[in-house]
Amino acid sequence: MDTFSHIVIGLGLGALAQIDPAVSDNHALSQAIILGTVIGSNAPDFDYIYRFRGKGSYIRNHRGMSHSFPALPTWSIVVSGMIFLFFPGVNFHHLFLWTFLAVFAHVFLDLFNVHGTQILLPFSRKWISFDAIPLIDPYILLLHILGFSLFPLFHSGVTFLTIYLFLLIYLAIRSVSSVLTKRHLQYHFQNSVRIKLIPRLALFKWDIVIETNEDFLFGVYSEDRLSIEHTLSKKIDFPELVKNSINDPSVSNFLAGTHFAYPFVNVCKSGYFIYWKDIRFRTNKFFPCGAILFISSDFKTKKSYVGKIHSLKQYKKVLRNLKNTHTSF
Repeated sequence: MDTFSHIVIGLGLGALAQIDPAVSDNHALSQAIILGTVIGSNAPDFDYIYRFRGKGSYIRNHRGMSHSFPALPTWSIVVSGMIFLFFPGVNFHHLFLWTFLAVFAHVFLDLFNVHGTQILLPFSRKWISFDAIPLIDPYILLLHILGFSLFPLFHSGVTFLTIYLFLLIYLAIRSVSSVLTKRHLQYHFQNSVRIKLIPRLALFKWDIVIETNEDFLFGVYSEDRLSIEHTLSKKIDFPELVKNSINDPSVSNFLAGTHFAYPFVNVCKSGYFIYWKDIRFRTNKFFPCGAILFISSDFKTKKSYVGKIHSLKQYKKVLRNLKNTHTSF
């Protein structure tokens, strides 16, 4: 989920904490817990500091160890401990538990979107994703806004206990729908290697990626109907160049952050462009997330780019810069 959503959820959890008389009757503890839930609900994304080591480092590490099981108590202790320094008289036990709930909620909700997390680290590098909700879910935000608007009329703790019960039901409905949709598609595409669902804002509607041994099928699934919009062949030109491209740091970092990348090679007069595309994300036939490696025709020059490309104009600019050995990103 995005940062704004996590902040809103942190405030909601701070409101939920008021259901505990020990919190609602202690103004200082209540303030400390609200700080703890807001900061804690964003703490796993503090891995943003990897950006100081470069975009590639951030892509490799985001939603990794910071979103793992061992990180849950670690973040909670760090955040609640820092807050306790400013509120030394409050009950640390309560502060830690509500902060832990906020950290847990962050990682828990991130499991439901298309990215998922590496929550099993350090025991497994597998990405876990339930493909149930979009990255920015308007229904979750609307539930929280509704809860905040009811503060003048009802007890905030009781209000948000009700809100979160509805939220759990909502997540359950979308998750069951995702499972049933994938099973339905697997039944009709028995030759598929894997199927990926990308949730849309609308309920029960997904962008679909179906991978076979020969190609990728891209479409939209809604109301038990699948519309295939286009396909991409899995034929790889210049396989040796593609194989060697994995050793490039930018490409390696990009591939560490997704299991849904596929290479495409374009040839120009000055060399070769090896474009690793994240096939989960597309706008029509354009794939904005990827890593591009340029290799000069004499194989003496290599230059790479990793990140998101927002337009065709930016894409052309990236290609020009890659061919220009004096330009850096």
